[in-house]
Amino acid sequence: MKLTNEQWQKIITAVCTCITTIAAIILSTACTLSLSISKNNSNSTQKTEQTSTSSVDSTHININPKNF
Repeated sequence: MKLTNEQWQKIITAVCTCITTIAAIILSTACTLSLSISKNNSNSTQKTEQTSTSSVDSTHININPKNF
């Protein structure tokens, strides 16, 4: 079965419409999500916390005291 030019044009139009619709949905969702995050962070403060851990090795003793 051979497709006519009119059928090819309808297929191409349908594929282009589908691709455009999917791109519009993805972009609008990303924009909405970005605006929502921006709105929720506008009056908040962000703090960073750095912690350090130390361990003690009781098998090694430094017997050279430092003089201050």
